[in-house]
Amino acid sequence: MPKTALIAILTVLAFCNINAQVPDKHDTLNSYHRFDASYIFGGQVYNNNFIYNPGFSFQTSYGIQLNESVGIGLGTGYTHLKDEHFIPFYIEAAGCRKNRVSSPMVSMQLGYAHGWYTGDMPNDEYRFRGGIFIDAALGRKIAVSSNYSLYFHWSYRHHFAKMSYEIFGGQEYTEPLNYDMVVISFGIIRHGK
Repeated sequence: MPKTALIAILTVLAFCNINAQVPDKHDTLNSYHRFDASYIFGGQVYNNNFIYNPGFSFQTSYGIQLNESVGIGLGTGYTHLKDEHFIPFYIEAAGCRKNRVSSPMVSMQLGYAHGWYTGDMPNDEYRFRGGIFIDAALGRKIAVSSNYSLYFHWSYRHHFAKMSYEIFGGQEYTEPLNYDMVVISFGIIRHGK
């Protein structure tokens, strides 16, 4: 094979390889809207004991795809346990394998959850407040059309909260509360421009 033909073939292959690695700029501006419903297995860690406290939650988020695999967004939701309720506001990062009908998916959420308590309190001076919210998930996304995907995931979710009340002498006492949960979620993702 002549040396010139070999150089021409290698040049064409190198050019094709470089073009395949440059992402399409139209795909980087895609957005997504996600909605899911979840069942919560978990409860409160209190005085080195675990108190089982299952519940359910709903979440929705809106974000922008940075590329075909990674997106970032903002979201909110509602978590209902037996007597405790939370409304989280969070930022999230989510990733999956690109160009696959069915692909593994990971996500991480971090934010603040406003909380309130609806159970019986010993007196009116008890105050329940929310705190930092963390959720780390692993699951699978399945495309059902060019604009919609179904997904399911399991995650570890943690809510921090505080209970404060006055003790004798008018001094306020604050007790930190921790809610550790395993969450199973099913949802839908809408992809768009």
